[in-house]
Parts: sequence; structure tokens; C-alpha cells
Amino acid sequence: MTSTGINPLQIAIAGGSIGGLTAGILLHELGHDVHVYERSTSALEGRGAGIVVLPMTERYFTERGSALGEGRGGAADVALTLTYWSYVDQSGAIVGAAPTFNRFTSWNTLYRALLDVLPSDRYHLSHGVAGCTQLPQTVTVSFEHGEARDCDLLVAADGIASTVRGIVSPHTTTDYAGYVAWRGTVLESDLEPSTAAIFEDAMVYQVLDHAHILAYAIPGPGDSIVPGERALNFVWYRNAPRTEFEELMVDRNGVHRPATMPPGLAQDRFVAELRHDAERLLAPQLRELVLACEEPFIQAIFDMAADRFVHGRIALIGDAATALRPHVAAGTAKACADGYALRDHLAAGDNLNGALADWERQQLDLAQTVAAKSRRMGERAQFESTMSPGDPAWRFGLFGPGD
Repeated sequence: MTSTGINPLQIAIAGGSIGGLTAGILLHELGHDVHVYERSTSALEGRGAGIVVLPMTERYFTERGSALGEGRGGAADVALTLTYWSYVDQSGAIVGAAPTFNRFTSWNTLYRALLDVLPSDRYHLSHGVAGCTQLPQTVTVSFEHGEARDCDLLVAADGIASTVRGIVSPHTTTDYAGYVAWRGTVLESDLEPSTAAIFEDAMVYQVLDHAHILAYAIPGPGDSIVPGERALNFVWYRNAPRTEFEELMVDRNGVHRPATMPPGLAQDRFVAELRHDAERLLAPQLRELVLACEEPFIQAIFDMAADRFVHGRIALIGDAATALRPHVAAGTAKACADGYALRDHLAAGDNLNGALADWERQQLDLAQTVAAKSRRMGERAQFESTMSPGDPAWRFGLFGPGD
């Protein structure tokens, strides 16, 4: 490793998900003394959720000649490309299809690929950040179990419920968007072959009245991307007024889950309602997929945008800085982009404060632009019901369609 730009720093990263891992790897390889601190007691799991792989998402692997899914040099294929973006009507007939060549993987697969890169002694589980204080030249990070550590720079990648954001941007609010995403995965082999066929080389959408659903293939057991061995991931966006939302996010044991309802914990009455609506509203292929999912889970949709990303020697990245609605499929890519931009500004700058100021201006502009687009897409689909099959504006991307 060689360090360029600012002299090697002691850097603490709060949050060991994909954004925190990416930033940790890049800054470690730049020559800084980096440690990533994750609240969880064991390696993270994304509950089987699928993600869209934009160029920034897999940039780390692409630049090393082993892009996700290429399997070079003995590396496993961990992403797949689907040729078509297809729309179906309620009968299951394809009413629109375009060759978009979107790429997909599972959250778990990408997380493990990154975790394998960062030296294990740099990743610390059971280290939830309780708070931090700073002097002009140092930040002291306090952990929930009582330990504390001094560093030159704290990077907060601790998600939408960030502890650190309250220090950097104390007036930021997290606002419920008025709808949730019901999600789940099913193995291709558990579906009828005639049903699975429509998903073989296409992501499939159905536009509903004030709602929409999409489904696509992701790596299956053993990270297999072989058709027939993959999993199918569905996401069904469903409106839920505030009172209904509060009831929806109370699990079968009476525990309130403010942001995510894990698999197997949604109340039976809400799962029954989901399945009843699947019978009534969905195309046969999507209906079978939803009904085959034994334990669907719920992701609440929020808007949150910090008005600043830097305070002294603390920087916010990823969902800790700005939470995007999922419709642009760019949340993971933005978290990775924040890490790349931070690395580049530290490498090019000659002082930390100036580098952070330049980084903040750049990433604030990007976050505000893509957040506005994701909000507009959500409003059109869920409340205005003006989403239409084949609309070229409905394309994934962080910087633009496909990027």
C-alpha cells in the first residue's frame, strides 16, 4: 500500500455494511490506518434481498479485472445480467419489453465479496457507536460497551438510523413516505417451469393502481447464477397510511419494528392480506411467486437528507447522509460513490479540512439530485398512478440511466 496526498490518518468507520466496507477497503489501500466498527454481533445478512448492480456498485471488482459475475481466476460468479426489462398485464401477457441489460446480485453475496477483501483484523463486530466528541485535531468515538477510541477522522456509515448524524446534521428529519415494500425470495426450482420461464432473462414489472411490483433473478444457494438454481426476488410497493403503517410494523410478538420487519415476524393478518391481494391483482407468474414465499418481509420507505455531510472531522456517507427511495436502485451505488469520492479527495488534497469540504460539496449535489428523482418516481407510481409500462424515464441509475 502507498499513501498519496494527506499523510496517513487513523480513520474509524462506524457501520460495516456495503458502504462502510467499500470506504474501509479504499482508504486502507490508500495507506491509512482504518478500522471498521459494526454494531451486529455476527456477520451481516441482507435477509435474501436482491440489489441492482450499477457500475459504481461493482467498481472495486471491475477495476481489478474481476467484475461481479465474470468468475475470472477461479472467482465465483456472484452477479448476473438479464437482457430484458419486461412489463406484464394482469393476464400475464408481456405488454412491453426493452433490452436494458441490467445486472443483479443479492445483498449477501456482495457483502461477503467485500468482507473477504478487507483484512479481518480491521473489521470489528459488537462495536455499536454510542456517540462521539471532537477536538480540532481528533475525534473520540465511544462504543456501546464502554470502550472508546481516538482517531483523526470518523466516517459514519451507520445507516438511516445513524447515531452520528445527530452531531453532524442535528435538524435532519426522517419522514415516512406513505408506503412500504413487501419483499421476499423464492427458489426458481420451487415454481412451475411455465412460471419461471418469464423470469429467465428478464426483470418483470406489473404496474398496478397506485402500486407496482417487480421481480428478478439473483444468485441462489452457493451463489449460483445458473438458470434453475437461482433465487427470484420480488418487491411489491404498497401504500399504507400512517395509522395502518404503525400497526403493520408491530411484529407477531408485539415488538415495534420502525424500519424493517424481518422474515417470519409479520403478523399473520397482514401476510394473509398480502396473499389475498396477490390472488386478486397480480399476473399469474407474479402471483405464484408471491404466494410461494413463506416468509415475506417489509421494508419501510423513508425520505431523509442531511443538510450537511461534514462537521469538523466527522463525515457522513451512504444512508447515514441521504436515504434514497429504492426506485432508482442507486442506494448501494451512492454509498460506494461516497467512499470513492472520499478516497480521491484525500489522495488529491494537502489538508484534511479542505479535502472534506471539497468532498462534501460534490457529494451533497449528487445526493440531492438523485434523491429528488427517486422521490418523484415514488410519487408518480404510488400516489399519482402515472407510471406507465415502458416509460424510458423509469430507468435505474445514480448519475443517469444505467450509470
